[in-house]
Amino acid sequence: FQKGYLAKTCPAMLALEDATIIAFYHGLSHTRSADSPVRHLPNSGWMADADFCFINIRATGTGQQHGNFLTTARLLPIIRANAIHLGPFTDYDHHVIYAVRSVRTIDQRLTHPTIGLSPDDQMRALVQAAHLLGKAIGFDLEPHMTQFAKPVLMHPELFRWVRVPDGKPDAPLLEPMTAILQEGHQAQLVAEVRALVAAEMEKAGLKDLESSPSDDQPTRDYTQHVYYRIIRAVIDAGYWTIPSQSWAAHGLPDYRGYYGDKNYPKWDYRSPSGDDLYHMAFHALTPIKFYTGLIPNRATADAQEYEPGIAYFCDIFSYWRDEFDFDFVRQDSADHIFDSLYHDDFTKPASDRPTPAILARLNATTRSSAKPYIGNLAERMGDELENYAAIGYDVLLGSDMFYKIDRGLIEKCFQLADRHIALNQNRPTRTAITFAVDTHDTGNKGLLGASIIEIAGFAGMRQRHFISRFFGAGLARRPKYEVVGAQDLSHGLFPANIRDINLTWVGDADYTRHYHILEDIYDACRVWLDSGTMVCRHADDRLAWWAIETENRLLVAAISLEHPDPQAVHPFIMDLTGVRSGPLQGVVYDFSDAHGRPFFSDWAGINVGWLPYQEFRLWVLEG
Repeated sequence: FQKGYLAKTCPAMLALEDATIIAFYHGLSHTRSADSPVRHLPNSGWMADADFCFINIRATGTGQQHGNFLTTARLLPIIRANAIHLGPFTDYDHHVIYAVRSVRTIDQRLTHPTIGLSPDDQMRALVQAAHLLGKAIGFDLEPHMTQFAKPVLMHPELFRWVRVPDGKPDAPLLEPMTAILQEGHQAQLVAEVRALVAAEMEKAGLKDLESSPSDDQPTRDYTQHVYYRIIRAVIDAGYWTIPSQSWAAHGLPDYRGYYGDKNYPKWDYRSPSGDDLYHMAFHALTPIKFYTGLIPNRATADAQEYEPGIAYFCDIFSYWRDEFDFDFVRQDSADHIFDSLYHDDFTKPASDRPTPAILARLNATTRSSAKPYIGNLAERMGDELENYAAIGYDVLLGSDMFYKIDRGLIEKCFQLADRHIALNQNRPTRTAITFAVDTHDTGNKGLLGASIIEIAGFAGMRQRHFISRFFGAGLARRPKYEVVGAQDLSHGLFPANIRDINLTWVGDADYTRHYHILEDIYDACRVWLDSGTMVCRHADDRLAWWAIETENRLLVAAISLEHPDPQAVHPFIMDLTGVRSGPLQGVVYDFSDAHGRPFFSDWAGINVGWLPYQEFRLWVLEG
């Protein structure tokens, strides 16, 4: 651990005894602080200098036992990223961690059964473990919840409701949706739901459906039992929340009947042109009520901000910031916010999703006077760098996971480098788009159908890892974003997000060795990359190279790209006469180990000879 990490595979770490990993962190606590590593910073500028790794706590288990806070702590020392993005860990429904049904109660299924700490204290211990390793840690915030989440029942005024008259198949509502959505009708439904829930809670002797940190296990179990009983009572009385609209649709979904045999309503999701978007909708989620005046499947000028809902949303993170010492927020469903507006007005919604104006307010309120360093990461799989920076985001997810490592991606990265520099050169803190080595969503059939780790394999993942580290520099630096498992080619995050299963632990020791070799070389070059500027660049159908200049070094990177004829490898020369006038000397890294080989050229150019398919090199030249 002398270099600050353990060069082990995921299965090797997960095989450690509980006492071993506990002793490891106990030992660290005597030599390091468990305070946040960014606590002393005056702003969130550290986010653009950080690197991120996504972890689903539930997926870090082995065999039939799902993951918990301690299994997650086992994996932290092998991750070469200094900001951990935790997937949702509060109480969830439908086996989907993003179908949250609480914003306060930690899911009991994620707690270690025998170490004698409450769920809240186990969460605190995980945060402290990350901090001991010098890693910031982030909370995943959603603008929606499951249809009968605990906040939905405790605060029905923050959501939209309908009442199904008799539950018969295809039974119509007693009034049109446009009438039901009127504020007077909504107030009546809210009052009825509130009275029903209050009566059930009084009968059960409870004041809150959220568990208290001091609750013992029998009390937690009883609270959960009452919660399920109240859901049943609400459904039996015919009350349902209106679900989230599909992202490509306007307004709210419309009611279109009732599945009598399945006992839930049917909803109609339409695009602005009338196309059926049922297959793209999240039927079991309901949005926080950000606006009044929305209508079914159409945008309207009558939508107005609903302050109670906005205030509630903006305050969710403060609890995790202040009670658990989280360092940043990853905001789910921050995608397509600029093409989901009424007449392109940033304050006017076209649907039930938060507008840029609301998200700007959220970004301003995630910080406090005591913690001005809190960062904001947008789940935007795109490159609207300037727009997201304008509303207070520090980092965007990016979309690199959708592209092969070919000429198109490299040229896109060149263009993004120019935009990063143009945006950031006169700003006090930088905004950046991550280079997404992989994300937890790529396995979705609506995206790639498999993770990048599975698609790219050994050689492709090394390529992606190389570009994430050695492409950006200075104002154009792009944070690396990877996922747990990328360290040894373990995969299966998307299935593990929607089912109670673990990752497929591959444990490729050779890939793990290469992963850490590349990171060690990056660490050695980081100071030059941080102060460097790209001064040369080239891409063709077979290869790309670029040069990054600092005050006393020139870093030159070359990579063999993916192309249709991998056997056709040609020698090439990198001409640096535009930035150097004489001979070159330094070291060249082939990434087979962490040691560079001496390099000399009697002119201002590098004759590469030939570069094997999908391989890469780095020259660090003096003077």
